[in-house]
Amino acid sequence: MGSEGPKAITIHVTGFKKFLGVSENPTEKIANGLKSYVEKRGLPSGLCLGSCSVLDTAGEGAKSKLYEVLESSVVSGDKNNNGTVVWVSLLLIS
Repeated sequence: MGSEGPKAITIHVTGFKKFLGVSENPTEKIANGLKSYVEKRGLPSGLCLGSCSVLDTAGEGAKSKLYEVLESSVVSGDKNNNGTVVWVSLLLIS
């Protein structure tokens, strides 16, 4: 008792594709490059990078892909299913 240590934290990240008026969405670049960055640099103990997904900015395609991403993280059973899950959605405001 008391020796379990802190619970692990899994972080899931979403970025978005380009949209009207924005030729290049930096959130797409961040989400696409985050896994390789973490593989090179690592994360602090107790943190785990889950999924990094790029979503459409609007429309039915956006909603179905979002549900797919959310369900896949639950169905696959995160490595730390007793830990905390954090969802980060990167936004660009122009």
